[in-house]
Amino acid sequence: MRFESGYALDAKETEGAMKADRPDRASRNEADGLIGLFLDTAPDAVVVMDAAGCVTGWNEQAEAVFGWPAAEAVGRELANLIIPAAQRDAHRRGLAHFLATGEGPLLQGRVEVNGQHRSGEAIPVELAILQLGAEGAPTFVGFVRDISERRRAEAALRRQAREAELVNQVTMLAGESGSLEETLPACLSAVCELTGWPAAHAYLPDGADPPRLVSSGIWHGHPETFAPLREITARTAFGMGEGMPGRIWRRRGAYWLPDDGRNDQIHKFPRAQVTRSLGIRATFGFPILIEGEVAAILEFFSQDGLRPDPDLLLTVRTLGEQVGRVLERRRVQRHQALLLAELDHRAMNMLSVVMGMADQTARRARSIEGFRADFTARLGSLARAYGLLTSRGWKSTDLLEIIRQIVGPYVPEGDGRFTLAGEAVQIPPKVGMTLSMVLHELAANATKYGALSDPAGRLAVTVETVPAPEGRRVVLTWRESGLSGVRPPTRRGFGARLIEASLQRELNGTAEIEYTGEGVRYRFDFPERRL
Repeated sequence: MRFESGYALDAKETEGAMKADRPDRASRNEADGLIGLFLDTAPDAVVVMDAAGCVTGWNEQAEAVFGWPAAEAVGRELANLIIPAAQRDAHRRGLAHFLATGEGPLLQGRVEVNGQHRSGEAIPVELAILQLGAEGAPTFVGFVRDISERRRAEAALRRQAREAELVNQVTMLAGESGSLEETLPACLSAVCELTGWPAAHAYLPDGADPPRLVSSGIWHGHPETFAPLREITARTAFGMGEGMPGRIWRRRGAYWLPDDGRNDQIHKFPRAQVTRSLGIRATFGFPILIEGEVAAILEFFSQDGLRPDPDLLLTVRTLGEQVGRVLERRRVQRHQALLLAELDHRAMNMLSVVMGMADQTARRARSIEGFRADFTARLGSLARAYGLLTSRGWKSTDLLEIIRQIVGPYVPEGDGRFTLAGEAVQIPPKVGMTLSMVLHELAANATKYGALSDPAGRLAVTVETVPAPEGRRVVLTWRESGLSGVRPPTRRGFGARLIEASLQRELNGTAEIEYTGEGVRYRFDFPERRL
């Protein structure tokens, strides 16, 4: 037969065991022989107890499991030897109940219970009990297997499953919200649930120069218990390498700072006095990286002096990396969506400009050839401005560079008739497109009728900013000279209308035109605060 411990007997021994299971048919000698066989050959710990609850048999495996040599174990009460103190009275009552009634739950098969090592450490064991001996004086044989390793393996599997579940939950939340601020509370809560640590907090870089880590105000933990820590944290900023958050920032990886009686670093940091008063004995933290940069530092506090846990550090590193990657993808997706929307907006605006330009050019054209020439020139100028702004990423562009791009095609390279001077004023894309159209009209007109149509003509363009009561204003002056007999036009063309509308409506500026005998001067000004 095979007992729950996995120990097998041959046919003859099986017959003896079956007789031993029935006290009315088993002799004392047979029981003793079977017990001796168990003690000598069983692969598991074997503990033999008499009806008085005292140990009568103890094999080498029992010595290894419980730490008691057989010479010290035999003759002692089992309850005081290997049963945890909290369960000893229950053991004694159970034995008395069995002797009185013949009923006992532990004789029904294998059970998992806690035993106690000689050192006092609890040991999870698997136990199977066999009753032998005559009625009224039974002997109990316990087959004991230390299942500590199995329990640790099972706990590790459960923990790994829970870790994976928490990492998945937090990363899903990060993907749904796309917001670091919304994801941080979930990160803090998940790690605290996993570790049992009572308090956690998130630091964020402030974007200053040089940058500092400042409190996000996001916490996990009982507000009243850790109120002093919350208060000092709100007032404490860290540079790179300063305190534990600064060390994590510098190393861009997880960091654990225990207080094991030999390491007092935890009480040398800026918040040391408060952490000491709260009984905090261990801290650890890890960063969240987005696009290769530290986006947040998460820190955790424990009142137990725990040693660094490599598995936990690996898990939180994975969590930080996963959350960072998800938020990075969400940031890229939002940026792409914004770019597509901006591209669509620009395309629609550009089409509107082209359509309006075509309509105005056609209305004033005297022939198809004239329309084609004027429209092509205006479209080319628009394209050059668009190309310049695109090359700058549709960010602020130097007004002097725009002037060079628009006027340059009308003036041969090295032609001394054109000069450009002034301040480097940065203007946004919308203003740049508007001024490009204005500058094109001026350059085209100068080429047909003005300074660029005459070898003696001169064109000087200047840019400056001047103070004004409501703020500084940008002044662009276009001066044509070297001509003779210049008179104002008899009618206002498309260019004049465009200049007036652009300056007044779109730039909230003014336009002044002055004709002199030798040329013309245009003066445009608009608020710098609108840029």
